Amino acid sequence: QRRQNPRKILLLGISSGASVCTRMLQYMAEKQRGQPLIPSYLGPLVDASAMPAGAILMGPFVDFTQPQGALVEYPKHDLIVNQRVLETGLPYLDTHVPDRTAYSPVHRSFEGLPPLCVVVSEHEAVYDMSVTLVNRARADGVDCTLAVWKYMCHVFSFLDAFIPEGRQSVEFVCEWIRHRKQQQQQGRRQG
Repeated sequence: QRRQNPRKILLLGISSGASVCTRMLQYMAEKQRGQPLIPSYLGPLVDASAMPAGAILMGPFVDFTQPQGALVEYPKHDLIVNQRVLETGLPYLDTHVPDRTAYSPVHRSFEGLPPLCVVVSEHEAVYDMSVTLVNRARADGVDCTLAVWKYMCHVFSFLDAFIPEGRQSVEFVCEWIRHRKQQQQQGRRQG
């Protein structure tokens, strides 16, 4: 079995995949703190010693509670997270998620998480929850970078071949990764 040093790994989560990344990091931190995991069956699967170097979260959909703010206002303008997502996605959660607040990464502790880079548009449906995630992560002591563009749809970074803002956001993330790598190398030289 070939193992990689987790400190050399950065996670990338897009939309609800950013939620999965965030919860995975939270599970690891919760296990390090000796807290019970929700759902409990994940306990044996979580290796708390393998915390990655950080995560990039693009348009993170991280709040499964009652829609509010941008999630209610912007789907009529957003090309990706539109009204149909609200009509079908949220009722699905009601039948599969017993406690939306407990399962929402934005409503859990960020203590012990590695650095995060959040990319979002000020005019996309997940803007409010992205800002809340950043504020809560920073309040819990996490090094968290927020990059905001205007007038873009959800996960606009993947339109980088078509729009300059998408390309700019990808370049921003690449620069964030280079900066993280330089910090790690400096830390190794000093340590």
